[in-house]
Amino acid sequence: RLTLSAVIEERTAIRYTPAGVPVISATLHHQSRQMEAGTVRNVEIALPATAIGGIAEEIQKLPSNRIYQFEGFIAARSLKSQDPLFHITGFSLIE
Repeated sequence: RLTLSAVIEERTAIRYTPAGVPVISATLHHQSRQMEAGTVRNVEIALPATAIGGIAEEIQKLPSNRIYQFEGFIAARSLKSQDPLFHITGFSLIE
């Protein structure tokens, strides 16, 4: 389980699987200051993400200029690509 505070940097139009399940792809942008080994570290990352089902329809409607707390998990993008992909299973508005 992974929790990430981020803004939606970009997202695709919603698409549907052959079974009619909605899917959306997005890029989440996280920026924060974290303590590591007694030193403050500036952290910034753009993370590819996907959402499937009803949550995809909800994410499609979200304003992109707000900070959200996303919940989900990271898995390989596909069987052929080991690049990480964040699967969003929930979210809430932070700001």
